[in-house]
Amino acid sequence: MRTQRLLLASAALLLGSLTASAHGVWTAERWGETGIVYGHGAEDGAYDPARVKTVRAIDKTGKAVEAKAVAGDRRAVVEAADGAAILLVDFANGFYSKGADGKWVARPKDEVPGATEAGDNWKHNVTIRHLHGDAVPALPAQPLQIVPLSNPTELAAGDLFKVRVLYDGKPVEGVAITPDYVNASEAKLGKTDADGVAEVLIRNDGLNVIAVSHAVPFADASKADTANHFATLSFVNGHHED
Repeated sequence: MRTQRLLLASAALLLGSLTASAHGVWTAERWGETGIVYGHGAEDGAYDPARVKTVRAIDKTGKAVEAKAVAGDRRAVVEAADGAAILLVDFANGFYSKGADGKWVARPKDEVPGATEAGDNWKHNVTIRHLHGDAVPALPAQPLQIVPLSNPTELAAGDLFKVRVLYDGKPVEGVAITPDYVNASEAKLGKTDADGVAEVLIRNDGLNVIAVSHAVPFADASKADTANHFATLSFVNGHHED
């Protein structure tokens, strides 16, 4: 039954690819460290570590514990207390504007003559690291956030679990879910209901990155048309460290 669900959902993902693309941010074990990954699908890109604006961590009870970003030449890694069960990262990708020639440049709209559209772009991540059992503590707020309603690290590929999508702490209805951003970055499956809740298929035994995007009008229309938020929920299932 689980295999049938996985195959059916895989087919739906292939049929549901989108034309729009977006980079996301998540954390993963890289280079023997916890790397802050900036990428689109399986592509990992270099970036200015100054774009990492906040790194926070909580333990399994929801208590804040120490965590920080440590900059490298073209990336950043997270150093966190041993008791850090969940990491939260916020990443400012800045203004991008589409010029009259159709090309995108990393500037606000009022600095690009003839710009036709522009956005201020933010990336947010929740990573579940060391969390045993079903309890997921309350998370510190982020502008856009995917909140797991149970602990997905205890599940396997083909299992289903529920998430809630929040913007400024309020449920967002009608947001499309990307259940496997690394391997099928432009494919969506299902949307959130009136309570911001959606059921998600776990695609992998190993690293899973679930993603959503949400845009709102930008406060200063001379700088950008929209504030574009892209959020991920990342976790590794299939093995656990005691």
